[in-house]
Amino acid sequence: MANLPPSTGDRNTQTIVCSFCEDIILRPQTATFTSKSVLLPQMKVDKTSSDNNRTESNHLSVNGSDHPCDTLESFWLVSDMFTFENVGFSNTVNNQTKYLVCANCERGPIGFSPINPTTKQLEKEFYVAIDRIKYK
Repeated sequence: MANLPPSTGDRNTQTIVCSFCEDIILRPQTATFTSKSVLLPQMKVDKTSSDNNRTESNHLSVNGSDHPCDTLESFWLVSDMFTFENVGFSNTVNNQTKYLVCANCERGPIGFSPINPTTKQLEKEFYVAIDRIKYK
């Protein structure tokens, strides 16, 4: 039986864990559901796939290298980086984003955080993609 997606503003009721190693990412009641259409680099890249189906809408240039992406729309939003139990951050990508990864197995990106273009600091918005995690 599939769970219905939460509605905007709802808090997570279960522990959010890495879909690979099941390490805890967020405890219950620590994130708020939000919808936002975002391109995130794919977690699993098929090295043998051809670029015949390539379009600009499903690829992203990451620091000069082309990466296939998924368009994701459902996220858990966290406003304080210290709320996370086990998340790592990438280096800044394209001067605008840091990607979130599982700090244990280093798989990801499981989400992202925007960089303020003026201050070059992390915004207080951390988005965890619902399609890239599981619950315990």
